[in-house]
Amino acid sequence: MAQDTASPRQAHIDLLETMQAAPLSPFHISLAILLALILWFDGYDLYNAAYIVHDVAPLWHLSPSQVGVLLSCGLAGFALGSVVSGLFGDRMGRRSVLVAGVWGAGLMSLAIGLFANDLSTFIGLRFVMGVALGLLMPIAITYINEIAPRKVSNVFTIGFFSLGWIGGATCSGFIAAWLTPRYGWHSLYLFGGLAIALGLALQFALPESISFLGSRGRWDEVRAQLARFWPARAEEFRQAALVAPEPASRAGSLGALLSPRFRNKTLCFWGMGALSLFSSYGLSGWLPTILIARGENLTSSFAFGSLLVFASAFGSLLTGFAADRIGSRRLSMSVAWLLGAAAIAVLAQGGHASIFWIVAVAGMFVIGTQTVLNNLVAVSYPTEIRGTGVGVFLGVGRVGAMCGPAISGILQQKTGGPGMMFVVLGAALVVAAVLAFFVSTPQGMPKGPAFGH
Repeated sequence: MAQDTASPRQAHIDLLETMQAAPLSPFHISLAILLALILWFDGYDLYNAAYIVHDVAPLWHLSPSQVGVLLSCGLAGFALGSVVSGLFGDRMGRRSVLVAGVWGAGLMSLAIGLFANDLSTFIGLRFVMGVALGLLMPIAITYINEIAPRKVSNVFTIGFFSLGWIGGATCSGFIAAWLTPRYGWHSLYLFGGLAIALGLALQFALPESISFLGSRGRWDEVRAQLARFWPARAEEFRQAALVAPEPASRAGSLGALLSPRFRNKTLCFWGMGALSLFSSYGLSGWLPTILIARGENLTSSFAFGSLLVFASAFGSLLTGFAADRIGSRRLSMSVAWLLGAAAIAVLAQGGHASIFWIVAVAGMFVIGTQTVLNNLVAVSYPTEIRGTGVGVFLGVGRVGAMCGPAISGILQQKTGGPGMMFVVLGAALVVAAVLAFFVSTPQGMPKGPAFGH
């Protein structure tokens, strides 16, 4: 165990146990709000490409396969950014990576809004923007799980993730429906440039993660933060010797993820994440365009796109709650993915009077289950490789996300319709549901507090 300098008579306080046992405080809420704002822009920027297809496809004379590339180029950058974010976050700290990602995403969004007037320029700028966005989610998920009190960890992590990332992704459709007819598709990216203001605020308001500070022996800063998390024990924290787990691996070690201790879980997570996001982004990227082709107007098709993402918040909470109740996170996620596959099968049948509910169910269980999986990954690795574990997981997952819209476009172009696309997207979820049962708990790691076993 790593600890600060102390006399033998001083009481010893375990940092990890203290953070998990702490009651929910205003400081928890303020940090979670900052992380939610970061994730809001992340969700908005990742999904808004789906709402420019209607305008740029005829303007730039794009084939379905080229539309797939347009939808996927940002995800390719996101995959790269996710991998390096974990490495930097575990070695340099959570705060610096988050601030850099927000600044980069805001600047690139402005650049697209001002200069992207053809497909090649859009792809280049969108890829760089994706790299910046990729820095955000892995570290934000890591950070929020590191401060979540045990008693409310499920509601706390999923709730603020939903307010942030799912909120931004949901708002992207409504913002597009209002801005695009009035100011053109470029306005969506000019709006995204407001992230620069958030980046400036984070420079002053976002502290370093307390778990990272403890792993680096920065005890004075740890004491100051503990007093803000748990004010009633502030004097005790000033007097006691603090103890943090001794790092079992080199900070940011990629090799540790595939060591015998973590290999099975890591590979299963990678497969589940890639398959889940393949289906999520394939469906969300193409749904507005498919609904327009089936007779929906522009506003309603964009609204259904927002509904798909909005409903995922309820799916996340329901799946996490079910995992707590039945004591099996693997079973809960598997059932949710199978329900998502069933909703995709119904969508494949064409027009339905109940299209609202079908899209909602698809959003709940195709997209919503991913949030539970993200948090499960975050609690499955120790502090020194947690950011790396989440980052590489999301990077590999984004390869699936990148392939989803691209392969969906190719399938539609080859078969003349979306039928085969729906079959492939549904099949990916079925495989992910089966793969969940091959996940094992690494020896020596505690069970995830929010999701059972």
